[in-house]
Amino acid sequence: TSELHPDLGSYIDHLNPESSRLYVLVNALGAGEYYGSNLNADFMPESVLSQEDPNDGYKSFLNAGVFAHHKNKDKEKAFGRVVISIYNKKMHRVELLLEIDRAKAAAEGHQDIINRLDAGGHPPVSMGLRTKYDLCSICDKKSYTAEDYCDCLKTMKNRILPDGRKVFMINPQAKFFDISFVLIGA
Repeated sequence: TSELHPDLGSYIDHLNPESSRLYVLVNALGAGEYYGSNLNADFMPESVLSQEDPNDGYKSFLNAGVFAHHKNKDKEKAFGRVVISIYNKKMHRVELLLEIDRAKAAAEGHQDIINRLDAGGHPPVSMGLRTKYDLCSICDKKSYTAEDYCDCLKTMKNRILPDGRKVFMINPQAKFFDISFVLIGA
């Protein structure tokens, strides 16, 4: 745990786990300046992720549910919660500790996820967030919906142009509401 944020490492070291719960350490996402954009072409600036506002940036994960495959319309379908959300400045990433209710996960049809985690597997995760708009890294166009995307974002997400610039969506705000186990992580 030497690369973990020290507060998170300490919390884990002093955790008294309940047998009805499963605790999962997750590197939710990294700052775009250090890790680039994700597979969905989302780019989160460090200034956005690291803010101390409880309703924005890394702290907003504390209001997020744990889901499978972003089936998050009904909050009652969440089978876990984020216990800790911390921004690790040294590693430039958001680190989470999830607490999963084993019985609720099984009741929601996700025993496969529990089995995989119990076996030491690392199922991919993906975050759900709300942002006011996306900003194209190439033409600076603000898009309030996917229908508003410029041609760059409609046809070239994550491509590297001949001049070396990469096409991605800068997210100027990040209100996280979901951390999901998925088949292919972003």
